[in-house]
Amino acid sequence: MPKICIVIPCYKHTDKIEGVISRLLPFGFPLIVVDDGNSKEEALELYKICENLRDVFLLHHDCNKGKGASVLTGLLFAKENRFTHAIQIDADGQHNIEDINKIVELINEAPEAVISGCPLYDDNAPKSRVIGRKITNFFVKLETLSDDIVDAMIGFRAYPVEKTCLCAKSCNLKFGMTFDIEILVRLKWAGTPFKFFETKVAYPKDGHSNFRLSDQFKISYIHTVLCTLMILRLPITIIKKLFTSHD
Repeated sequence: MPKICIVIPCYKHTDKIEGVISRLLPFGFPLIVVDDGNSKEEALELYKICENLRDVFLLHHDCNKGKGASVLTGLLFAKENRFTHAIQIDADGQHNIEDINKIVELINEAPEAVISGCPLYDDNAPKSRVIGRKITNFFVKLETLSDDIVDAMIGFRAYPVEKTCLCAKSCNLKFGMTFDIEILVRLKWAGTPFKFFETKVAYPKDGHSNFRLSDQFKISYIHTVLCTLMILRLPITIIKKLFTSHD
């Protein structure tokens, strides 16, 4: 029986996260909130939101380490507390929280798999983000030589905790905005199956994004690294496919 928790990395979204938490609590899963080096005022606000809530754990980074580092901090805490699966969700309220039920259903169907949303955007979605996502998904297909990863950027997904922590430990992951992309590619290389489901993603007009122009350069860099590694892995990949086809 899967033991599920929810990981919420939080940086500069203290005005939104209370609503996200209140909508998550009825599902009955423990929440792991990671304060990623917020200001003293924002950290205090997070503490006030979480302090009297049962099964809500607040972890803290002394400085801002990036989204990926926050997710990994949550995953390592989940591993220490023997959770089998961790659902990652953003703190800004963009994700359709009601689709938690879909994720849980898919976890029960395929406990070894990464379960991930495939975004359906509203009209407020920035065109640059939509186009950038398509470019990233194209490169991920090249890096994995498969169509298994339908979307590599959405932060609404569930990880098998043990396997993901082992994968992160075994390679030199980058822990900023590129983490969501790289961890999926690395997990695919490690033989992890994937299941995707369609989910609505909202972009509020008054919303604040932590995505910066520099993150786009970092994404370009990580694709360069992953494509290079894919080429180096190619002989092993071909040999594995040959043996699999003979079986």
